[in-house]
Amino acid sequence: MAKSYYGAVFRGYRMDANKDTLPDYTGIFIVYRCVLEKESRTVDLKEILYIGKALNIRDTVNKLHDTFMAEVKDGEELCYSYAEIPEDNHNLDIIENALVFAQKPRLNENNEIKTEYNFDKPAQFLIEGSCALLKHVNYTIQ
Repeated sequence: MAKSYYGAVFRGYRMDANKDTLPDYTGIFIVYRCVLEKESRTVDLKEILYIGKALNIRDTVNKLHDTFMAEVKDGEELCYSYAEIPEDNHNLDIIENALVFAQKPRLNENNEIKTEYNFDKPAQFLIEGSCALLKHVNYTIQ
């Protein structure tokens, strides 16, 4: 079988205080625990908590916000990165599955896509942009 190719370009990082300005388009989002370094205006990412798909990223993040906030430690905040993936193609499910399978974020633990890649193999993934802490950004699932 021929190898399939998929990609995503992540934008971000949007701080939790600005979560209402997250895009309302369809795509994949990453939720991080982070520390905002106010003097340098930089963000120190600590952990990827969750990777998800959404038909409306802003609405989905707001619905799950309490779950994410429960994981934040003293002095930390949440921040988000996101990639637009049109809902009219099958890639949304494939890319979400591949990212969760490869990264295994803690809050995706009750999700079968964390333990199994459920689409045609082999598949090549190139993930770019604001997606720090991803263990794999250019990889093949055999």
